[in-house]
Amino acid sequence: MKRSIKGIIFDLDGTLIDSFSLRVDSWHRALYMNGANVDKCDIEPLIGLPGISLASIFSDSPEKVETDEERIFRERIAEVGFFPDVIPTLGKLESMNVKWIIVTSARRSFVDLIPVSPGKVITVDDVETGKPDTEAYEKASEIMGIDPGEIMVVGDSINDIIPARAMGMLSVLVTHGFRKDIKIQDLTVKEISEIIQVIGEGSN
Repeated sequence: MKRSIKGIIFDLDGTLIDSFSLRVDSWHRALYMNGANVDKCDIEPLIGLPGISLASIFSDSPEKVETDEERIFRERIAEVGFFPDVIPTLGKLESMNVKWIIVTSARRSFVDLIPVSPGKVITVDDVETGKPDTEAYEKASEIMGIDPGEIMVVGDSINDIIPARAMGMLSVLVTHGFRKDIKIQDLTVKEISEIIQVIGEGSN
């Protein structure tokens, strides 16, 4: 699928940082603490939604659940790191003059703990409606000054892919070796570094 790509929107949790399992564990514990005994397999496909939206599915006290989840997650933040190929890939993109920005459903208070320039991140606190709404992607397109048709979106959940498809962006699902039962993406890659080849092929 050849397309000129000038900018990339990345998801954060489970895409750039290896946090998926910890995020699921944190939600599972927070929900249990607030009286909702939910199986982890029911939480997994919802990762990527804004916290309030996820918590509202299982609890009548979503604000309390979200606050507890963020606290639990922050307590174990030392366990979270970038996937090994992420930093080299971001450096390669910059050498190719390809702009990039992160759009995440996480709160700004969490993102501030990650070693990424705040100007490179749009959080759920920066928009009225989080993913899978298109608002954050519209904002990212405006910040980068790039037409949606020249933007690639890289994420690990259906909530990353839905707004990309709605805006005509090239949607790429990254699996990191895990099975993903998602079929609506344009492309699937195993690791972040593979997007360099996709961009190269699109520029030919």
